Amino acid sequence: MNNRKFRLLLIACSLLAAIVFFSFRDRAGGIVRGNVNPPEAGLRAFLFSGKDTISVNIVSGGFQFSNVAAGNYNLLIQAAPPYRNAVKDGIRVIEGEFTDAGQIDLLKQ
Repeated sequence: MNNRKFRLLLIACSLLAAIVFFSFRDRAGGIVRGNVNPPEAGLRAFLFSGKDTISVNIVSGGFQFSNVAAGNYNLLIQAAPPYRNAVKDGIRVIEGEFTDAGQIDLLKQ
């Protein structure tokens, strides 16, 4: 095999390997973080969009969702009585990026 054919074969194999690698690798998703005030009032946080809903426990007033698919979500904070649940609309998640949901103030009923 001459040198030119060998280089072309090497380039073709490299391209094929790159295509396979990027086609089957896991996507990291996005991260959504926030906190609630007062910290002891938050129980669970829910992200929902269409048919998709994910939830996490709120610990010491903070919450974090990992590996969230890109898209637009609404955030629901489940509060312990005498506090009311809270909703925040328009949480935008971008693949591989961090989204700060901010501080959610929980009000008493």
